[in-house]
Amino acid sequence: MKTKTLPAAPLLLQPLLVERPWGNQRLARLLGKPAPLDRPIGESWETANEARIASGPLAGRTLRELVESFGETILGRRGLAVSVPFGDFPLLIKFIDANDVLSVQVHPDDDQARPLGQRGKTEAWHILAAEPNAELIVGLREPLTSATLRDLVAQRKLANHLQRLPVRAGDTVFVPAGTLHAIGAGILLYEIQEQSDITYRLYDWDRVDAAGHPRPLHIEEGLAVLRPERRAQHIQPLALEPWRMILAACRYFLLERWDVHTRHRLSFVPDETFRLASCISGALTIATDEGPPLPLSLGQTALIPANSPQITVEGSGTLLVASIPDLQRDVIAPLRAAGYADPSILQLGGETEDLATARTLVHP
Repeated sequence: MKTKTLPAAPLLLQPLLVERPWGNQRLARLLGKPAPLDRPIGESWETANEARIASGPLAGRTLRELVESFGETILGRRGLAVSVPFGDFPLLIKFIDANDVLSVQVHPDDDQARPLGQRGKTEAWHILAAEPNAELIVGLREPLTSATLRDLVAQRKLANHLQRLPVRAGDTVFVPAGTLHAIGAGILLYEIQEQSDITYRLYDWDRVDAAGHPRPLHIEEGLAVLRPERRAQHIQPLALEPWRMILAACRYFLLERWDVHTRHRLSFVPDETFRLASCISGALTIATDEGPPLPLSLGQTALIPANSPQITVEGSGTLLVASIPDLQRDVIAPLRAAGYADPSILQLGGETEDLATARTLVHP
């Protein structure tokens, strides 16, 4: 990767809008996305490799092109370390509108995905809006063998064995790779995940397209990567400051929620990681020490390059902010200093071992 000069200034992103059979118009209606009214738009891929810069002198360049041109300057040391094997932008943020239930699916972990030349897919969801009685499918009610699951799929009885979790706006759910899961109907959410699109469908509710054809299933591939004992978990957020909460944390990403109603200035270790700021309410301005301030309104996402050690945010609104963390320094140590006990901190990573491993390297 080449390294060129990159101004330490936030960059507005122009996402990709993706049509899905279960999509609707919540992305336009609730987030202001320019979604066409004649098609079911289910996803807005904020940081797809093909997403383009929408502001400043780099406008029109794709994220993949920025990574190729600026390397560590934009990604930071941590971002570059996970980008190099694939030459891409390492985290994918999506807004997802589920007007109908999604397919019951599972994603491989990194080791399982490596032979395919991709990453695995661990993810987390933050619920933005949910209709009454909305729910997620978060695993199996009890661990089942591959043979039993194969029979249940063939008999169209898998739905009877799925664990469901009621959700409402403001909930955060952590979904480790290997978890059988689905987003239920009537939900608008923010998703943070490894940059990967390997999805194995085990069941699609017998849906067919206009020509009467079902979407393909991936039964054997899915069963090979499934962890039948694993469930997605509701995460209890922890406050670093009254306005700044950690929602989820693992080796792949740190997700924070910033509720801004005044001016805040934050300092970070330079050249460690980029940050992705998505506005989910109100309107704010993000500024660094270089370049003009960037206005950010509802539904928009900004990329803050790793060479931006100071960030100033002001206005009135809420940001979801994603980065690649040093779990010891960015999560465990500051939360301990804020008075949280280790069990509360460890639950931020769901069923992964990342925080438990990092904890052994930090003195109590």
